[in-house]
Amino acid sequence: MTTLVTDRIFASPHVARRPLWPLVLVWLLTPLLVLTMGLTWFEWTYRERIYPGVQALGIPLGGMTWAEARAALQEAAVYHAPPALFLRHDEQVWALPVTMWATGVDVDALARQAYLVGRTGTLPQNLITRARIFLQGWHLDPPLRVQPGQIEATLAALTAGLNRPAVEAHLSLDALQAVAIPAQSGRQVDLAATTQAVLARLALGQSGVVDVVMREVLPAAAEENGDKEGIRRLLNRTVVLTDSGGEFQFVLDPGTLAGLVDWTPAPDAVGGLRPAIRREALTALVAAWAAQVARPPLDARLDFDPQTGRVIVLSPAVVGYALDVEATVATILQALESGETQVTLPVQVLPPTIPSDHLERLGIKELVAEASTSFAGSSPDRVKNIEVAAAKLVGVVIPPDGVFSFNEHIGDVTAANGFEDALVIAGDTTAVGIGGGVCQVSTTVFRAAWFGGFPILERWNHGYVVRWYGAPGLDATIYTPTVDFKFRNTTGHYLLIKPLVDTKRGILTFRFFGTKPNWRVETSEPVYSNRQPPPPPLYIEDPSLPPGRVVQFDWAVEGLEAVARRRVMAADGTVLSNDVLRSRYQPWQAKYRFGPGFEPPPGAIVRRR
Repeated sequence: MTTLVTDRIFASPHVARRPLWPLVLVWLLTPLLVLTMGLTWFEWTYRERIYPGVQALGIPLGGMTWAEARAALQEAAVYHAPPALFLRHDEQVWALPVTMWATGVDVDALARQAYLVGRTGTLPQNLITRARIFLQGWHLDPPLRVQPGQIEATLAALTAGLNRPAVEAHLSLDALQAVAIPAQSGRQVDLAATTQAVLARLALGQSGVVDVVMREVLPAAAEENGDKEGIRRLLNRTVVLTDSGGEFQFVLDPGTLAGLVDWTPAPDAVGGLRPAIRREALTALVAAWAAQVARPPLDARLDFDPQTGRVIVLSPAVVGYALDVEATVATILQALESGETQVTLPVQVLPPTIPSDHLERLGIKELVAEASTSFAGSSPDRVKNIEVAAAKLVGVVIPPDGVFSFNEHIGDVTAANGFEDALVIAGDTTAVGIGGGVCQVSTTVFRAAWFGGFPILERWNHGYVVRWYGAPGLDATIYTPTVDFKFRNTTGHYLLIKPLVDTKRGILTFRFFGTKPNWRVETSEPVYSNRQPPPPPLYIEDPSLPPGRVVQFDWAVEGLEAVARRRVMAADGTVLSNDVLRSRYQPWQAKYRFGPGFEPPPGAIVRRR
């Protein structure tokens, strides 16, 4: 039997399967792609804008450009209150004035900070910062415009009382005994560090307290005690100072010396310090002595008797004294150094210009010049002033080539100096004032000097023509202390001035006695020009006068210019000087006071009350 073997292969149908990883990849990449696209869109949208969530001064700045943010911040900064800062040291607290930084918020810097949030770090750092901005927001403290120099100056003024200098070891005097005082550390405000602390607080934009930074100041030499033996030697003496004439005496006792002691560095001294006299303190003490010594010299006052030709001493000359301060200080320091206890004071003797002995040498022997004026009809007060002024010139002597100054000898024209009220020229009017009549004296002295040929150094005419002095052009007014009359004595000898007041006849005369100079004087009468009539009279109503009463208190005079000439010639005819004296007088109106019921004449100027 034949067996038919047939191979049959049975197999299950084959099905092809797709791999799963592409699906997984798509599933994973799709969110990443979406995130990337979102970030790209975000960055593109905010490429020149501030990220959302950033704010400053209470304003959300997200989405704004730098310029938009700056404009918004500029407006808000006006209302921004700066932080309140306080300075503290121990228990002391000072409020720092806003004026230290009151230049306002730095808007440009704040807008720039807002834009840079989330952009200044690495990519991961920036992503984290942006996420934080999105989730939590980002608040910026406004930076302030500060002036470090102004801050430091303010801090210096506020804390000046905290500074304490170091105290060096030194000796103090207690009952003239040297007592050692140990060194002590001081303290100093560290202004630079304190200023930086204030700036750091301001940078945060936060109120708060800043502590003063102090630093210790150490003494230069903590172990120096000074030279006790040196101060014992210095103070264990009394120095007596006397001038050569025995007129003045001063004493430097240990107590006085102790107040003048100071310490100076001296490496060779015990403890490195040596006692020394403070020169400025000693100078001040000697200056006080000099004030006690000071005495100006007094010139002799003389008179001359023409009958006998003798010079008479009215008041003797007195020498003056002056203490040379610098020389005295040097002498004292030398005495203390050498151990002397008796010192001669360098007192200077000041001789008077006009002596009262050996009068024959003065050359006062004859009349040199004279002049007279009339004051007849003057009021009693005016006569009294003439007598007082003339009396002050009694016995005055001018040395050879010396200058006579009227004001120097008369002094202040005041009631305290003996003068009384009388009519005087005051500005543009004649009024009652102290010293009326003194110009009668200055005018008379001037005329004696003018006709005597003496050089006139200063002379002023009156503002208007004064009837007391006769023909105008040869008067001399004075007004102490600015307006003076001066002349120089060029005779080569002493010149004595002698006033004579004849109150019965009303004549004032000045005579100069000395040695007649070798010159001849020619003078001319004044020549007048530019005459101007006086203004209309002035009538002033005075209710205190009886009805119809009129009182004249000023008289009309014309204005004019006067020129007087003088020639001084030597004996041989040589012209020594050609002098021209010019005077200008303003026109002057008559002035009246009138009572009720009086009618001033036509054309008059009337001033009613």
